[in-house]
Amino acid sequence: MSHLLATYIDFVQSVGFIFLTTMVVFITRKLYSDNKKDNYIEAVKIEVDE
Repeated sequence: MSHLLATYIDFVQSVGFIFLTTMVVFITRKLYSDNKKDNYIEAVKIEVDE
């Protein structure tokens, strides 16, 4: 295998690893923030007519 081809393969693997890591972090943060947003009870005013 030529040195140039090995360098190109290393570069492609590095870019792919960075891309996948970034996507995993982004998706994890998005799911965590969505779960945190929906995990509360809203205050509701209740009026009773007698």
